Amino acid sequence: MKNIIKCFVWALSLLVLSCGGSDAPAGEFGIRQLNDSCPDSDQYVLIETNKGNVKLLLYRETPLHRQNFVNLVKNGYYDGQLFFRIKKEFMIQTGDPTTRNAKPGEKLGTTDVSYKIPAEIDPKRHWHKYGALSAASLNPGVESSGSHFCIITGRTVYDKNLNAQEEKYNKTLRRKMFEALQEPYQEKIAQLHAESKKSAEKKREFNKLFKFFGEKTDSAMVDKKFSYSPEQRKHYKEVGGAFHLDGYYTVFGEVLDGMDVVEAISREAYDVYDRPVNDVVIKKITLLEDADK
Repeated sequence: MKNIIKCFVWALSLLVLSCGGSDAPAGEFGIRQLNDSCPDSDQYVLIETNKGNVKLLLYRETPLHRQNFVNLVKNGYYDGQLFFRIKKEFMIQTGDPTTRNAKPGEKLGTTDVSYKIPAEIDPKRHWHKYGALSAASLNPGVESSGSHFCIITGRTVYDKNLNAQEEKYNKTLRRKMFEALQEPYQEKIAQLHAESKKSAEKKREFNKLFKFFGEKTDSAMVDKKFSYSPEQRKHYKEVGGAFHLDGYYTVFGEVLDGMDVVEAISREAYDVYDRPVNDVVIKKITLLEDADK
């Protein structure tokens, strides 16, 4: 319940600041809320780097992440930043505003905007396929970084890997469902648990209640279990991606053009901090009106 309220307040504040109002005062790192509309549509973006250009699609189905990214781009937030972390056969990452003019060998990636974005995770629709645009997070499955993102390269895997991820994620879903069903009864459960330590009768009552919520959770999970589609399995086995992130990080876009550039960046030599030895600079990120530009 607390997470739901938190997400609602965050979304409401974003709408107030970004839709139809005057520009808000500059905040941290000079960021202003500059969005003057909230179109319910996909958004196209061009990233220009010193290694080449990458064209992105931001999904309409992840409006909080899309709107936040658009606002940061309008602020020029990413211009001049470095891709501070790369991993061959995994991903390239950026979003730290202190990376501009960083000294060679300096550890980067520890600075972020102070706010977080409620997770918009739907692995059945948007998953960490080759070329996926994913939000970084220190609290996976709950919220995303306000500015750090990565582009997935990944590697091919086997069915057994995907089966294990399905099992892991479904356990997470079940736990969250179990906790959500108990939420309205937390005080009663806590009281009964305390009493069960002193009374055999209360202990039986507590165990009976625990079993009840377990059965109710299993019933609720029948239609909510996650499984990879044949298309997803085929892609992961033949093209690749980062399947182990599915269900825990928000995928809010994908590369339309320029994966050769992303691949080249991911193969750069890097130091002990996973930072490219030769700086990979984002010259500019701009918004495009359509995919043809």
